[in-house]
Amino acid sequence: MRTMRSYTTKLTVAALAAATALSLAACGPDNPDTPAGTGGATGAAPAQTGAPQTGATPGATAGGAAGGSTAAPSGAAPSGAAGGAGTAGAAGAGAVPAAATSVKVGQSATVDFADKTSKVATKLEVTIAGIEAGSAQDFTAAKISIVGLEGRTPMYVSYTIKNLGDASLSFTAPDSKLVLFDTTGKKGVNVLTAATPLPKCTGAKFQGVAKGAEVKGCTIISTPGNTPAAVGYTDLADPLKLQASWTK
Repeated sequence: MRTMRSYTTKLTVAALAAATALSLAACGPDNPDTPAGTGGATGAAPAQTGAPQTGATPGATAGGAAGGSTAAPSGAAPSGAAGGAGTAGAAGAGAVPAAATSVKVGQSATVDFADKTSKVATKLEVTIAGIEAGSAQDFTAAKISIVGLEGRTPMYVSYTIKNLGDASLSFTAPDSKLVLFDTTGKKGVNVLTAATPLPKCTGAKFQGVAKGAEVKGCTIISTPGNTPAAVGYTDLADPLKLQASWTK
């Protein structure tokens, strides 16, 4: 009898223990204190730590690459703008375009010349004889309008042009291809005085200039007042390039 009672008691205790375990297991997931609180504290911290330190940088980079509005692209824009401005400044400040031939004033250079209207194509030997700064008073003394010269200095570029080809230079203006750059890299503006030539600087007449003939003349190019850096003769295909340049 004692054996049966002991066995029954063990079964009862075992059954109660099992029932208690099942009850705790059933209630555990719904308990908001321990499981959720612990899991939240453990899981939330890595999420907060990883987001700004690890995730923000790739996210910002990806956003910048995709053109999104993120902190990284905003920060990159000024840097890019500054870089762009620096590049543009370098190109515009004292940067005279490179020329195929670079010589000193007083020396000659051979260039190609073409005029589609007159259907003339030939080679020229160009010599820049001098670069002299003029003044607005030169114009007013010759009764020539100074409109457009306000705040600018007229530069008198004297030259000799020799025709090396077979075509005549009649009805052409080879001197119109001459350009001048100041020390800041800015290109001067050609001043037209064909109606009333300026005595101190008059352009050459190319009518009848055949092979072997040469003419002397002067062209006027105005600048903002800076010292001239170089005179150039532009390229046939690209006016931003030079076939030849002359420096003092």
